[in-house]
Amino acid sequence: MTTDPRDQPNDRHGFAVYGVFAIASSAQCAAIAELRRAMLSGVDRPPAYVSAPAHVTVKRLFASISNVGDIQEAIHAVAESTPPFWIEFDGDRDDGEFPGNDGSSLTVPVTLTPDLVAINSALESTISPLAGYEFGAPEYRPHMTVYQDASPEEAGRGLRLAKGLKLGNGFRVESLELMARTAPFRGGRWQSLASFDLDIWGAEN
Repeated sequence: MTTDPRDQPNDRHGFAVYGVFAIASSAQCAAIAELRRAMLSGVDRPPAYVSAPAHVTVKRLFASISNVGDIQEAIHAVAESTPPFWIEFDGDRDDGEFPGNDGSSLTVPVTLTPDLVAINSALESTISPLAGYEFGAPEYRPHMTVYQDASPEEAGRGLRLAKGLKLGNGFRVESLELMARTAPFRGGRWQSLASFDLDIWGAEN
């Protein structure tokens, strides 16, 4: 077991790592997917994140699970008691300027709202006992990744493309997505295992 999800091998289910995502709007997903394609044009083995839709992770990545069905049941229990909510980008990002963690990554900051805190806490408490390993600190810092682990040339191209990226102020979350990635990090792919509708009959948001 490695401490970096990028180095994790496939398990007996055929996946390296798992995540629970709140998927962005279709327009936001399309815009970020197009940026990634343009940024990584000509790359033989692109990073696996290229195949993941734009999203905010609502539970840190995890691995070493015994049963996928148990994970699905845990997420379903949280989803059915959670009303839809709004994910808000932190600040006015309509100018296309996005802060990055370093030169190889670019992220959109997300406001840590009570809704996000609640769903993250619920998912951590229900899924953590079912996972043999979790990646990253338990302190929740939501964000939406535009790209990561880019070479200097790729990052330069990505930054230029991001100048014209219009994502609005956020997106409404009406479902959660259980996704899993195959190894290796470069050349692997993310795929959806199951979707879970939130409680549309719950409190209005």
